[in-house]
Amino acid sequence: MTMDMDAEFYSRVADRFGGYFSDARSTDVFADGRPEDVFDEWVLALGGPQARLLDVGCADGRSLLRTSGAYGFVKGVDLSSSMLESAERHRAEADASHVTFELCDAAETGLPDGGLDVLTSRRGPLVLGEFGRVLRPGGTLLYMGIGEQDARELKEQFGRGQNFGSWHGEPLSGKVAREMTESGFTVTRIREFRFDEFYHRAGDLDTFLHSVPILDDYDSAADRAAFDRYAASATAEAGIRLARHRFIVQARTPEAVETAHS
Repeated sequence: MTMDMDAEFYSRVADRFGGYFSDARSTDVFADGRPEDVFDEWVLALGGPQARLLDVGCADGRSLLRTSGAYGFVKGVDLSSSMLESAERHRAEADASHVTFELCDAAETGLPDGGLDVLTSRRGPLVLGEFGRVLRPGGTLLYMGIGEQDARELKEQFGRGQNFGSWHGEPLSGKVAREMTESGFTVTRIREFRFDEFYHRAGDLDTFLHSVPILDDYDSAADRAAFDRYAASATAEAGIRLARHRFIVQARTPEAVETAHS
């Protein structure tokens, strides 16, 4: 399974905002824990002085750099050259000389068979055949996905959006886990996260929508009517509410089978 990622879109985001994150202001409420923090905890727990980590769809590298100190070899790959330029700046600021970044398709990493201990993807590509090839026997895959309920009310108001209508089908965490199993991985844990973002002003939500692919080709002028309808319906005391949904799936490749000697 390959999740399509628009390198051109993320390059525009990097050029506009200087990286993966915009300056939109929001107050976030994490009822189930902050997914990025939990993901980091799981990645850190798998590290070691000789451990080798690959992060696919690394964007501006900041998420990867938070956990890179726990590993001896760290590499991030992405298809956006602008994002990788930002990643190199962040790497230099962090003085993380053991971390490298490369413009690379996650489906064709060019890495040797079985050379990685851990492979991570945060809302990025999920290329199970290639991931299984480059992970060592007993290696770990950690994937963070966008749940089917993510920004559902917003998408319904606009009549389009990322994974539009997926809330009527199989939960996406279950779908990912099933596809991992069918590809030879053993799923070891799954965790779901629901949380709310409250944007301080309409302008903050507008800025945010330009920095993420939640809505296809979001345009402030063309989408003004739908935007105003949503903002009016979702305004609360804390701001304009956007309901979010994430999930994390952890899986392992099969252990090596020892051959018995007669």
